[in-house]
Amino acid sequence: MAIRIGTYNVNNLFRRASILQLEGFSSTTTKVLKDVRTLTGLLSQDSYLGTIGTKIVNLLEKYEFDKPVRQRTQHFFDINEVRSRLFTVSQGQIKLKAKGRLDWVGSVELVSEIVDEASTENTARVIQAVAADILCMVEVEDRRALSQFNQTLLRKFQTGFAYNILIDGNDDRAIDVGLLSKFEIRSVRSHIDDPIGQPGERIFSRDCAEFEIILPNGTSLWLLANHFKSKLGNFAESNAKRQKQAERVAEILQRFDLTKDLVVVAGDFNDTPDSQPLSKLLQTPNLSDVLKSPLLNGPAWTFRDGKDQIDYILVSKSLNDTLQAVAIERHGIFSKTDFGGQFPHFQEVKDTVSQASDHAAVVAEFNI
Repeated sequence: MAIRIGTYNVNNLFRRASILQLEGFSSTTTKVLKDVRTLTGLLSQDSYLGTIGTKIVNLLEKYEFDKPVRQRTQHFFDINEVRSRLFTVSQGQIKLKAKGRLDWVGSVELVSEIVDEASTENTARVIQAVAADILCMVEVEDRRALSQFNQTLLRKFQTGFAYNILIDGNDDRAIDVGLLSKFEIRSVRSHIDDPIGQPGERIFSRDCAEFEIILPNGTSLWLLANHFKSKLGNFAESNAKRQKQAERVAEILQRFDLTKDLVVVAGDFNDTPDSQPLSKLLQTPNLSDVLKSPLLNGPAWTFRDGKDQIDYILVSKSLNDTLQAVAIERHGIFSKTDFGGQFPHFQEVKDTVSQASDHAAVVAEFNI
């Protein structure tokens, strides 16, 4: 029985945070996301008196909340006031109305943009080319979007899936991990609440979702979907976070017998195979990276830079022993040079706006 398993970072399907649309995760992206995290932390405090209140007002002023939305030059996020008011504006001056977290209900929410229609269609075109039976989906906004994409776009390309699932993770930018499967999904185990060692902090930036899939022969296959911490922000801090995430996945794998159980760890690890943060996971006994297989015909890069592998399908020995084929689908990535003519994109991919994603899809076929 031939089974094809893939992973694909789709850069969202229909809507994506505006800040993530900035070319190449610019320095602006890093600064804004840092300010959003800071503001969110300040707003969680019991009291806004003193320096905490001053810092809140300073950040609101920095992003021009003293002006109407249409007049702001940096409209990357909003303050969603569900009940009561956080602040008021009078004569161009911001004044906190809430005295602390219990005085109002609301949150900081990133502004999102509609993903270019051609980009969404090209995403479906890549998935059609991959022809996976089981597909780990990275950077999907929510299950409703995943289901709608499956029922409309993928059906249009005659490559729909019978089952889909996604659990909202820890990232407030709507970039979650999910699953498309042609086979029944029997159970799901989430790790969004796995602690990192300090109160309120979580290991996984999104989740390490465990999906149990029932193959046609009745055998269970477990897929652990991941999207590790990016390299944005402080280099040392991001490396440390990514290392803890990789080490935690290695711990989770100890529940399985990798010589017998059918186990897959897939997704965007945001680092290269020779990196220190990933070392413990990649060196797990009886766990293999399919892109290291001689069955791969060509280079192993999966990112738009044409150099780095940051997307992975790691499989247990029981699966690796049945590996029949490995491929990387790069036709959805735009490059002015088509990577020297070696990896041309689909003719429908005209530029970085219409490209399917800045990641390639990875797929492996097994004879189970």
